[in-house]
Amino acid sequence: MFPIDFLRHAALATPDAIAVVDGVRTCTYAALVERCEALAAGLQATTGKHRPTVALLGPNSIEMLVALMAVHAGGAVLVPLNGRNAKGELDAQIRRVRPDVLVVHKAYLDMFTPIEKVVVVADADSGDPRAMALLEAGYRGQRANWQAELGDMNAIKFTGGSSGVPKGVMQSFRSLNTLVSSVVMAFEFDASDRYLCVAPMTHGAGALLLPTLARGGCIILTSDAKPPLVLDLMERERTTSTWMPPTMLYGLIDEQKARPRDLRGLTHLIWGGAAASPARLREAQEVFGPVIETVFGQTEAPLILSFGRAWDLVGDKRINSVGRVGPLADVAVLDPSGRRLEANQLGEICARGDLLMNGYFEMENETASTIRNGWLHTGDIGLIDEAGFLYLKDRIRDVVISGGFNVYPSDVEAAIAQHPAVSEVVVFGVPDDYWGERVEAALELRAGHSATPEQLITFCKDVVGSVKSPKRIHIVETLPRSPVGKVLRREARVEALTRNTALETNA
Repeated sequence: MFPIDFLRHAALATPDAIAVVDGVRTCTYAALVERCEALAAGLQATTGKHRPTVALLGPNSIEMLVALMAVHAGGAVLVPLNGRNAKGELDAQIRRVRPDVLVVHKAYLDMFTPIEKVVVVADADSGDPRAMALLEAGYRGQRANWQAELGDMNAIKFTGGSSGVPKGVMQSFRSLNTLVSSVVMAFEFDASDRYLCVAPMTHGAGALLLPTLARGGCIILTSDAKPPLVLDLMERERTTSTWMPPTMLYGLIDEQKARPRDLRGLTHLIWGGAAASPARLREAQEVFGPVIETVFGQTEAPLILSFGRAWDLVGDKRINSVGRVGPLADVAVLDPSGRRLEANQLGEICARGDLLMNGYFEMENETASTIRNGWLHTGDIGLIDEAGFLYLKDRIRDVVISGGFNVYPSDVEAAIAQHPAVSEVVVFGVPDDYWGERVEAALELRAGHSATPEQLITFCKDVVGSVKSPKRIHIVETLPRSPVGKVLRREARVEALTRNTALETNA
């Protein structure tokens, strides 16, 4: 069985059920399968490739969902591109994987340098020879013929920073099958689920599309992440589930408090993709009720190395966890020698099993340094408690050693975030002649709130003590973020160093 079969089976069972809602447009299961099968055959014929490499670039829309499912229907290799990336980064990624075809929305055509390969415009008028609609019409009723093994590459997904050679993670058909099965098992999705995909479907939010479709549920698509519009849509469409990064969740908390919506159908408000403030998660539980859930994974082992259901995350301790180990993953805490540590011992989070990547695209050395003795080394420091709950401390390279003490930024961030004026905070180390490294923080304040750096430092000292507390806090209007909304610790640190230099120059 291959990933597309999850959709095909659901369509056989409920062909007339609505599979996707995009504004006022809808598409049934039967129509979705018909369209993706036709496009898959068209892409195969147009490229002349048995299993072409297909890059996708566009917003959350029916067209992009059809294109995504067509990649699976044709056994092609998926390369999801994020329209929030800069043109230079997109060009570098396209050059890196050399796709046979690029499916793109017309509003995104200027986001990359023109290429010689096939370009299909997802939302072009039928008069445009590049129109996706023409391919679908020309191959309606046909089905792509292809063969592959479950261990073969299904996708190349980019991860890491924007500098240097783009790092492409090679995911297999088996990995995607495992992800879909894990999500369905963990969250018990069924045909009544209505999943709101608001974060880019090319990344974390897209990982819940096939699990929802596999159970006969409905996908609701939007690319507008403004909190008032998201909550209005959730209320109108009777959303039961959604996934989002913490930053987006924080915006929803504030908006729901200001103008509550009727979200009585919501059962899975899942966060992931970055560290979250325990204080704000407790606030989310108060605002939305017992529906706050979580997943932890990385592109190298997508989405669900661990998961936490709403009832798992009740209480001051458990709210700090990323749940229990996923149903189809083997996750352990290892010491530097590769020995599995006992409960509550701190070490590197490692994983093995069918969820893991095949490796990094054309990067053998990087692959060998990341997967050792069958274990994927995530680079995250954490522990698993006696009840099997996973707790993350930090990335290995983010630990601050100040005055001989190891300071984990996540501990300090959690403390500062408890202050009622703080919206989001990031903590990092900077060079210091006395301490070796000193702890600093950059943060955004909530709208309508105020606090001075001195007040915030005093508050933090009361929570975690002087050693862990920042020696300097930078209050900024906006923290640097990645295209998917994740706060960028290194960029925040660089900006802080620049401000430090200015302060010392003016002293």
